[in-house]
Amino acid sequence: MIKKILIIFILPFLVQGCGYSTLYSNNNDKDFNINILGTKGDQEINNYILFNLKKYTGKEGKTYSINIDTNYTISEISKNLEGSIDSYQLVAITQFKIENVNLRKTISIKEEIKINNLSDSFEKRNYEKSIKKNFSNSITNRLILQLSTL
Repeated sequence: MIKKILIIFILPFLVQGCGYSTLYSNNNDKDFNINILGTKGDQEINNYILFNLKKYTGKEGKTYSINIDTNYTISEISKNLEGSIDSYQLVAITQFKIENVNLRKTISIKEEIKINNLSDSFEKRNYEKSIKKNFSNSITNRLILQLSTL
C-alpha cells in the first residue's frame, strides 16, 4: 500500500524531468517578423501557408519579406487494364524568395505523395484538400526552421 502511494507521488516528478519536447514546439517563440509581398501559383495551398504564417506577422525582431510561388501538379503513375487511372502522384513545390536588409535567398521546398485513385469524386476532392492542407503545414514548418537558422 505504501509502495503504491509512493509510486503515485514520485512517478510524475520523474516523468516531468525527462526533458521531452516535440520537434516543432519552439516554433512559436521565434523572434522574427514575416511580411508577405505576394503569392503566385496554387491559391489553395498559398492560403493555407498564409494562414500558418499569420502568427509571425507584427512581431519584434528581424523582418523578412517573402514572395511565395507554389506549383502543384497531379500526375498519373499507373493505369489498370481498363485504361482508367489506378494511382497517381501529388507534388507541391513551393519557392520562397526571401529578402532582408543584408540577405537575398531563395528556398525551395518540395512535398510529394503517391495515392490510389478513389472511385467517389467527392471523397477524392476532400482527400486531396486534406493533403494540400498537410502539405502546407509541412512546408510552413520547414520554412520556419530554415528562417530560424539564417
